[in-house]
Amino acid sequence: MKRQFVKTMQHIAALTLGVLLTLGSVAQAADNTAIGDVNGVGADLTDSNTFTLNTFTAALQKRAFLTVGNTALTSGDTLPAGTSVDFLIYLNNESDLVINDVGIQDTLVGFTYVASSIRVLNTTNECTLPVCTAAEELIMYNDARVTAVLSDTAGNDAASFIAGVVEVGNNGVQTTNAVQNALANEVLAVVFTATLD
Repeated sequence: MKRQFVKTMQHIAALTLGVLLTLGSVAQAADNTAIGDVNGVGADLTDSNTFTLNTFTAALQKRAFLTVGNTALTSGDTLPAGTSVDFLIYLNNESDLVINDVGIQDTLVGFTYVASSIRVLNTTNECTLPVCTAAEELIMYNDARVTAVLSDTAGNDAASFIAGVVEVGNNGVQTTNAVQNALANEVLAVVFTATLD
């Protein structure tokens, strides 16, 4: 009985979430206030010549769902070896501007990637608040997981899987991937499947 318990425990692993974001043209910025004028005469605009440039820090989030049943998982959950997991990586672009040349890299550790499972979608509406709710994450996951599968090979489209790394965009290791932008007021979502080692 003791031997069976040890063997079973060896086949259970903890779910760990981690991801890397690179941006070609936007990194971080703080709010800024500037003043302006009309043809060099600041008094022409009176109080309205002061304006604020509002910015946000782009950040990726990573979530996991059981492939069968689409149940959301959290960091620290334990699963038996061989469990199929869908990973959702997303950028909630709450700005009114396109973020050009987004690069996403996710190195799989403790999971085996399922070939031809990368999907990318950039048409789900931004989240209501800067922090997306679990219900909004489920919507973006469900939207993205039914889109067309992208190639695992670099250079065929915006995604690839090579040497244990899922990559979207061309400003990381796989420079031959197509450029991936994040549309204004939309969620850029990446979904792929892996099995727990």
